Amino acid sequence: MSLKPGDHDFVVASPWSLGERAGLVVLVFLVPAILVLDFVAGREISLHFFYVVPVALAAWVLGQGTGIAIAAAAGASWAFVAIASRHHDQPMLTVAWDIAATFALFAFVAFVVARHRRFVDGLHALARVDAQTGALARREFDRVLEAEARRARRYKRPLALVLLELGPRRNEPRRFLEAASRTLRERVREGDSVALVAPRRFGIVLIECRAPEPALVVERLREGLKANLQAGDADLAVSVVLYGGGAPTSGAELLAAAIRELGFAKPGAPLAQVRLD
Repeated sequence: MSLKPGDHDFVVASPWSLGERAGLVVLVFLVPAILVLDFVAGREISLHFFYVVPVALAAWVLGQGTGIAIAAAAGASWAFVAIASRHHDQPMLTVAWDIAATFALFAFVAFVVARHRRFVDGLHALARVDAQTGALARREFDRVLEAEARRARRYKRPLALVLLELGPRRNEPRRFLEAASRTLRERVREGDSVALVAPRRFGIVLIECRAPEPALVVERLREGLKANLQAGDADLAVSVVLYGGGAPTSGAELLAAAIRELGFAKPGAPLAQVRLD
């Protein structure tokens, strides 16, 4: 089984979630079904508020524009039922007011649900990425590392974890960590992950990376930091954990081993590397 770019960060969605295509299929059948049931039931058993379901679903899955469009379709369906089932002695002005209020309600529901979806998506983005450096946040790093450790164990794929710690410097440039994060992210392969796991410590997950490639990646990262930030070997401590998927382990155990090796990896010392098979 070969991995494709982006597979390293694949998120298994909730069974209650719907993709755009599935949501659109549901909406195509849901609105007409509610219209038919509403017309058959008549005004005595109105299904008025059931139209809110497809409106909210469209706004959540497909966005505000589609939500407004479904709100208009649901409003038109409700208007058809309201006019068709109007008693002969009921003033048309009352029916018109009912229809207008219903259109407004459906549009408001679409707007509120779509806005809440944008808010939730924004929270997810903030939870994934460190705002200061642009690298993955610690919680997202733990999730990615755990997922990759399971995948490496299942398919016997090589995996490498790099911890790189930047020592304190005099006259450090502003936004030093932001520049360091950008340098690291530009020099890893597509599909690898860079995260800020401690105040001056970066974790790098290298998928399908067997020796001696991790050492070459580390050397490339060091060269980039030297060129962009004038960070010499005396400013960096690096440890590498290699995992071949042969022995049972977890992302937390890989990280603990990398931290342990980093404790012995003094700045400027040779690369501290350990293998867990």
